[in-house]
Amino acid sequence: MLTTPRRRFAGSRTLTTSLALAASVALAGSPLASAQSTTQADGAIAVSSLGSSIDAPGSVTGPLGSLASPAYAEYVALGDSYAAFGNQTDPVVTDGPAARCGRSLTNYPNELDRNPAVVELTDVTCGGAIIPSLTGFQYDGVPAQLDALDADTDLITLSIGGNDVGFGEIVNCITKQDDYATVPSCREELDGEISAAIDSVFGAGTEGDVPVATKVDTIYALIEEKAPDATVVATQYLPLMPAEGEDCAFTERLVPDDVKWAREVTAKINAAVDAAVDAAAVRNGHVSVLPVDASVDRSACGDADERWTDFLGGAPTGAYPMHPTALGQQAMADAIAAAI
Repeated sequence: MLTTPRRRFAGSRTLTTSLALAASVALAGSPLASAQSTTQADGAIAVSSLGSSIDAPGSVTGPLGSLASPAYAEYVALGDSYAAFGNQTDPVVTDGPAARCGRSLTNYPNELDRNPAVVELTDVTCGGAIIPSLTGFQYDGVPAQLDALDADTDLITLSIGGNDVGFGEIVNCITKQDDYATVPSCREELDGEISAAIDSVFGAGTEGDVPVATKVDTIYALIEEKAPDATVVATQYLPLMPAEGEDCAFTERLVPDDVKWAREVTAKINAAVDAAVDAAAVRNGHVSVLPVDASVDRSACGDADERWTDFLGGAPTGAYPMHPTALGQQAMADAIAAAI
């Protein structure tokens, strides 16, 4: 099969090293596309919920929307680094084995907890988490995340699946230093593998013609067993890549078809998160959330004081590479508040 000739860009070693490091700390998922949702031009956040779009009220762009007080007595936050991390300069949990998780005191669970409607937060999120981390030990001394749930838990947020479907491989591929004229495109190299992983983690799994529970189905069933009365909010992955045609210096140095493929893959991942929650909602009223804002570019190509994610991290946003900024964490907290 013919492949599109590919170019090497100046400075690729620095860029690739930075992103490989980002992938090595398991960057929570594959936030490499702009979300599909109807949004308000005035900047109000629209919340993607169960496959449909709900325009959140204007107040959602302020601190934690319009949650009534009191509402939730015991909130447990589960998931990967997209939920765990805050800015590099913010305080993190440093006591005991959980210090390895990079659990920030300014991540979206903590931002949501600042609302008086949320009485008590138990944050067990952990950078690098995969689905088995929810039911087993991720690090020595760090319990399975689902152990934090009990019958009194009435609010749960969950960010999971990106690491399971191969975010690190996606990042490494689109920033690779090989001779681009002689190697396969990322689509050719990884699309089949990533698509199969998405189906395994989120999709309608089958063995032959027999439907089987996927990994996420099993997790939702366990959550419902441990916390039968809880409202469960699955958070999707905030965008890194801008909308098509809105590239910046970072994305212009990448191969256009690889960037396009990355957008497509992330659209699949976020759609799969939403569909999995939709199925769970039939049983227990779960909801899927992704804040979007059509008024400005919130991707990592946006202005530093407006973007919700960052490519390389550090100054001026203070974010970790390929992770949400403080604005992104606040936007997610606001969107959750609006959805519940």
